[in-house]
Amino acid sequence: MTITRRKALGKPKHHAIRRTRGDVVFDVINVFVVALITLTMIYPMWYIIIVSIATPEEAALGGIYLWPKTISFEAYQNVFENRDIWLSYANTVLYTVAHTIYVLLLTIPAAYTLSKKQLPGRVVITWYFFITMFLSGGLIPSYILNRNLGLVNSRWIMILGMGIGYSNLIITRTYFQTSIPNELFESAYIDGATEWQTFLKIALPLSGAIIAVMALYAAVGTWGSWYTAFIYITDQKKWPLQLRLRQILILNQTQSLDYGMMSQEEIEMLQHQAFMVYTMKYAIIFIACAPMLVLYPFVQKYFVKGVMIGSLKG
Repeated sequence: MTITRRKALGKPKHHAIRRTRGDVVFDVINVFVVALITLTMIYPMWYIIIVSIATPEEAALGGIYLWPKTISFEAYQNVFENRDIWLSYANTVLYTVAHTIYVLLLTIPAAYTLSKKQLPGRVVITWYFFITMFLSGGLIPSYILNRNLGLVNSRWIMILGMGIGYSNLIITRTYFQTSIPNELFESAYIDGATEWQTFLKIALPLSGAIIAVMALYAAVGTWGSWYTAFIYITDQKKWPLQLRLRQILILNQTQSLDYGMMSQEEIEMLQHQAFMVYTMKYAIIFIACAPMLVLYPFVQKYFVKGVMIGSLKG
């Protein structure tokens, strides 16, 4: 009887929620806005790519929006053959790796120390770091200090320029306070562990997420930096890639030639070289951005945790 009744009733029906016209309009507007925002973020990089693979003449004359009429890798060929560009690229890699390690060596231990509520003078030390967000030494005093330290025209100025950022310090401190159970440290203390042992054997192994976030912050900041080198480094062999790119941009904007005493063949050759500088500019921009574009997807998952930590840093 029960089986017959179940067959008669059949499977329960799930009624879908009816969508009103307002819901549909709201979804369409959301999709349009998100698509527009995505386009505004993607298209600039896409434009850089298509101009860098266009012929120099087509790129200089403009009119490239979606795809060039003729594909040419002449700009990349000239970049790969330019020794100065690759020297600057190697300098940028060196500065980025060394500065990132330097920042982590300062930020992680300092944040771990400030996360301990029993630290004497903890509030005073935190305020000492906090003041640096609003009161800096200024450009001229900083230059005099770095000159007296022998850092002018030295590679060390790109590595030791800025060690700790207050916001990064507070975010990392909050991670140690909220993401690692305090019971782990208490158990280690009961077993006779020192602060260094708890830091090296408990805190660091459990801090991969925040270390990845801080490393990426430091790496991106150093990779795109050119102003420090512009102020302190005069030897072009020590220039980072971004300062070399700036030189090419200025060369392209200020180049003016007198064609009065030149033959038609010489004029065409010089014009082609000027157009080539224009496409090389975009090729170098893409080559400079490529490492960060490749690196970011691998550490993107850590940013969700980093943002959540930042919301609790009060």
